[in-house]
Amino acid sequence: MRWIREDLGLTQAQAAAEVNFSAVHLGRFERGESKPPPDTLERIISGYRLDKAMASHLRELAGPAIMLAPPDALRMYVRAEKSLRLNLERFQARAIPAAFIDPFWNLLAHNNLFAEALPGIDDSGSISVWMFSDYSKTVVADPESEGCWTVAMLKSALGRHRNSAQAKDLVSTLAPISDARRLWAASVNVSHGRDSQCPLHAYDANHRLVSYQLALTDGMLAHHVQLVTATPEAYSGPELV
Repeated sequence: MRWIREDLGLTQAQAAAEVNFSAVHLGRFERGESKPPPDTLERIISGYRLDKAMASHLRELAGPAIMLAPPDALRMYVRAEKSLRLNLERFQARAIPAAFIDPFWNLLAHNNLFAEALPGIDDSGSISVWMFSDYSKTVVADPESEGCWTVAMLKSALGRHRNSAQAKDLVSTLAPISDARRLWAASVNVSHGRDSQCPLHAYDANHRLVSYQLALTDGMLAHHVQLVTATPEAYSGPELV
C-alpha cells in the first residue's frame, strides 16, 4: 500500500484525504501493524482509483493465501492424465507450441515445438526464470518489455499463492538476477493475464522474426494447472535494426 501511494505521488496526509480516514490509520496499514477491514480496503481502492488488476491484487493480499501442490506433484498429475498429453500432441500437429504450467509459470509438460521455440527451457524448468536467462536474449525480440510483463504477472501470482513452496523458490532464484531485481523495483504494476493485443515477438529456430499470439486457460479444477499456447503468425512488432 505504501508503494502504491508513493507511485501515485501522494503524501500520507494527501492519501488519507483521498480515502477519507486518518493518516495515523493509513500509516498503520502501510507498516503492517494492522490489516484494513474489507470496507476500508474498498475505500482505499476507490480513493486511489486503482485499475482492476491492482484492486484484485490488494483483495487477494488481504485474504488467505491459496496453497499450491509442489511442482513435482503437479507434473505427475499432468503426465498421468492421458487427455492432457493428447492435447499437447494435437497442438503439435497444428504447428502450435503448447505447455502446461502452474501459476508461477513452472513448466509441467510441453510438446516438442514449445522446447524448440524456447531453447534451454528444460534447463531452467521455468518460463519465468528462462525469461531472465541468456537463452531468452537470443530469442525474445524485446526482452525489456517481456521482462516487465513477467514481473507484473509474478507479483500477481505471489499475492495469491504467497505461502506456497513455489513462491519461496521463485524469489530465491530471481533475487540474484540484476535485471529481475531492477524491473521488480521499477514498477508497482500487476497483471492477471496477457492482453490479446500484445503478441510475443521473437526469433524462430531459423532466426526469422515471428510473433506469437499467447493464450492461457483458467486453472484446471483444484490443481491450478494452466495450458499456454503460442500460435505463430506474421511478425507485427517494431522494426529492429
